[in-house]
Amino acid sequence: MTGPLELPARALEVPAGTLLQLAAGDWTPGRGDITAETDVAVVLSALCTNPADNGWTWVIGHRPQCDYAAEEHLPCVELRVRTDVLFRHGCSP
Repeated sequence: MTGPLELPARALEVPAGTLLQLAAGDWTPGRGDITAETDVAVVLSALCTNPADNGWTWVIGHRPQCDYAAEEHLPCVELRVRTDVLFRHGCSP
């Protein structure tokens, strides 16, 4: 081999409503009422992948304690999650 092995890009498929339990080192802040460097739980609304994010995926969703039905308001949080963590949580390519 002449260089590092490049794996093909995989699109993530995760059903809306999936509860993601993320450790402090698995994510970085984006928007919402979340404290950086803590464990966090997010009920997934959508994923936003961008090849330029190099191993990170935007997770858009709600906190489990959100009092509103997901259909009634915009998502509470947006955060970047390590893509390998999403695959470990059973997200399928």
